[in-house]
Amino acid sequence: MNLQEAQKQWASWKYYVMARSQKEYLALRALFSGNQWSEEKERQFYETLKLVQQLPPNPKAMRNAYEHIWGYFKKAVTKEERAVFYTKLTQLSETNDEALPYLRYLNDKYPDAYLSESELFKESNQQTD
Repeated sequence: MNLQEAQKQWASWKYYVMARSQKEYLALRALFSGNQWSEEKERQFYETLKLVQQLPPNPKAMRNAYEHIWGYFKKAVTKEERAVFYTKLTQLSETNDEALPYLRYLNDKYPDAYLSESELFKESNQQTD
């Protein structure tokens, strides 16, 4: 995989990783700094993704990622949608995550191509469909 392909992969996994572990997010972000790619970096990338997928839900990390995603919608949404999102965000826990399906709903209503390619949204689709 070349650098451009790797960057595209990273873009699709960015919010998924951010929602699981700030530590691993920062490690992967650093992996892509310098615009140089190697087989070793590719190996590290996929090993880290595999590790992140095994991590339990982390409400603090999820909240951070969801607030980043919210930035794509905050100018388009209604006052009611804003209130609903922040209510769901406040209620977020390891066992209760209504915020992510709501963000997916907002992306259906106010489409963003970048977010539509996010593995986090694809995971959400699998869980709620």
